Amino acid sequence: MGHIHTISGLVGKRSEMAGLVEHHQKEIERLRQGLYQIDAAIRIFDPTYRTRSIKATEYRRYSRIFKKGECYRLCLESLRCADDVLSTTLITEIIMHKKKLTHDQKSTITDSVNNSLRFAERRGIVQRVGMDGISIRWKLAE
Repeated sequence: MGHIHTISGLVGKRSEMAGLVEHHQKEIERLRQGLYQIDAAIRIFDPTYRTRSIKATEYRRYSRIFKKGECYRLCLESLRCADDVLSTTLITEIIMHKKKLTHDQKSTITDSVNNSLRFAERRGIVQRVGMDGISIRWKLAE
C-alpha cells in the first residue's frame, strides 16, 4: 500500500525531469541555430576562417548576492583584518555578518567564498594552510 505513494512521487519527479530535458533540448537547438547564423556571418567576411577553432568561453552564473568582485574583496579584507589564519566557514560567517545576510543563503555564499579564495590562490594572493574539519584554512601569502 505504501508503494503507491512512492511510485506516485517518482512518476511525478520523472515527469518533471523529462519536461526539463525537453525544455533544455529546445534551448540547445535555439542556441545551435544562433551559432550557425554567426558562423555564416563570419564566412561572409572571411570564407577561409575556421570557426571550429574558436574555443567556447566558460559559462559563469553570477550570484545576485554580491556585486561583481565584491565577494573577492570581502574575503581579502577578512583575511587582512585577521590575526591568524581563517577557515572558509569563518570567512563566510564574517561576510554574512557584514552584509547582514540570512543563514538560508549560506551555501550560496560559501560557494562564492570558495571560488573567490581559489581565484586569489591562483593569483598568489592567498595560500592554503591546512584543513579545519571539512573547511580549508587560508592566510594571506607572504
